[in-house]
This record gives sequence, C-alpha cells and structure tokens, in this order.
Amino acid sequence: MSGVIHKALAPFTLKGFYLLTWGTALGTNVWQTISAFKAFGTLERKTFGQLQAQLQPLYFATSSALTGALLAAHLYFHPNLVGSILKTPHWWQIEEGVQGLFIVASLVPQLANLLVVGPKAVKVSLERHQLEQTDGKAYNDANPSEAMVKLNKSFSTLHGIASSLNLVSFLGLTGLGLAVSL
Repeated sequence: MSGVIHKALAPFTLKGFYLLTWGTALGTNVWQTISAFKAFGTLERKTFGQLQAQLQPLYFATSSALTGALLAAHLYFHPNLVGSILKTPHWWQIEEGVQGLFIVASLVPQLANLLVVGPKAVKVSLERHQLEQTDGKAYNDANPSEAMVKLNKSFSTLHGIASSLNLVSFLGLTGLGLAVSL
C-alpha cells in the first residue's frame, strides 16, 4: 500500500517538482513560439505588436523563474556542483554538471531577454507605431522617413537577437531533457 501512495505523491516530491518545472519551462517556450507565429499571421500588425508588448515580459519572467527554480532544484540534488566550476572535476566533466550547464544555457538568454533585449524591442516597436501615425504611412511603405529607417533597423536587430536568445533557451531545455533521459 505504501508503494502506491508513494507513486501517487511522486509529483509532489522535489524530483517531481524538478520534472514538472522542466516540462513547464520547455512547454512555455514551445507554446510562446507557436502562438506568436499564429498570432502574427492572424492579427493586424499593430494589434500583434501591442499583444506581444504585453505577453513578452510575462513570458520571459515566467520562463526565467521556472528555469531559475530548475537550477536551484538541480543544485539541491547535486550540492557538489556549488563552487565546483573552479575545481576538478569541472561541470563539463561530469554528467550532473553537464545537465546544470544546459539549465544555465537556458536561463541566461531568458534573463537577457527579460532584462535587456525584450524591453528595448518593445520600446522600439511602440516608437515605430507612433511614428507611423505621425508620418501617416506604414513602416514598410516606399520612401520611409530617416527616423523610420533607423527604427526599422533597430527593431530588426533587436527582434533577431531576442529570437536567437529564445532559440538558445529552447535548445538548452531540450538538451537537458535528452541528457537526463540518457
């Protein structure tokens, strides 16, 4: 009987928390990617931009918190990793260290998007919408103003960086899942 109870309560253990946190972090990343792609193809561009301006900070905060909790749980399970970056064996030399590196590889880009890239991209996007109203033409109309050319270049760069960081985060979480399953 106690074996059945133990299995029923498994999701409420720290190991269950670890797995649920990893799955939720990965699922959040995949869902944000799919839903943003669908929304981009469905909504008017300005509406899409306003939606993303509201959702992106929430997404990056949630994914950062989940991955941060995942790292904390991982370090709890493997206390020998704390401080071992400078000592032998190094993280990349042991299985649980490699798993930790996958978590860090996911967390750092999420934090960069949350704290730096995301807010800048939202600011530039909203400035571009405002300039469209002022100029009376869309960002991609012929002969854009010099200010619009500058905003377009800035937004394109920031969007590319944010997308790349999100991809790195996805790969880190996917790599963790593969590393844990081996």
